[in-house]
Amino acid sequence: MKKLFIIYILLLSIQSIRAQVFTGTQEIERATKEGLYTTVAIEDKYIKPILQNELAKYGSVEVGRSNVFRITGARISSISSDPLMVVSKISADKGKNKIFLSIGFGDEVYVNSSHPKYLAAERILNDIVDQLKKQGEVRLEEKNLDDIKTKQVKAVTIAERLARALENNRREKDRLLLKIEENRIELERLQMEVEQNKKDQLLMNDGLINQQKKVEEAKIRSKRQ
Repeated sequence: MKKLFIIYILLLSIQSIRAQVFTGTQEIERATKEGLYTTVAIEDKYIKPILQNELAKYGSVEVGRSNVFRITGARISSISSDPLMVVSKISADKGKNKIFLSIGFGDEVYVNSSHPKYLAAERILNDIVDQLKKQGEVRLEEKNLDDIKTKQVKAVTIAERLARALENNRREKDRLLLKIEENRIELERLQMEVEQNKKDQLLMNDGLINQQKKVEEAKIRSKRQ
């Protein structure tokens, strides 16, 4: 119970931590863009669909090469009532993946740390990271489910193997018991035959002695004549 409580607290802590967001520039399709970025230890194959879905809230997303996502004429009411240019890119950064987000007003005016709408832009990036975390939790639970299913299949396989072994053992026991019974009957028969043979030998011995006497008597009678 204590272990489960600690895990629960850790999960709450992870969910409450906001992404570390920084400002900087990124070269995207031979143009230098200014914007915000964060890094996550998540594979880009998981980032792409989440990033595209989150950006789609603000307009039609064009997916370019090299993990570049672009919205021309984005509508972000928390930042401006005018259409905006949104460009995002996923790139590798020191063993992690960097998510860069550029929000431009035109004439190379971007939301940066000194812009009054910086917090609103940061919130967009944090929302993306939050979705990544939630999807990561889903994948983790799905993996745990798969592990449980695998263990269950293994347990069922072991149970079936044990059931077969038990049945084979029972049959072998029955076979051995039958063999023991057959051996007992055979032993009794042999013992009876041995006893009968002893009796037969005694009778034959007595008969031999009697016959020898008769032979001697016959010889004596033949001499008297």
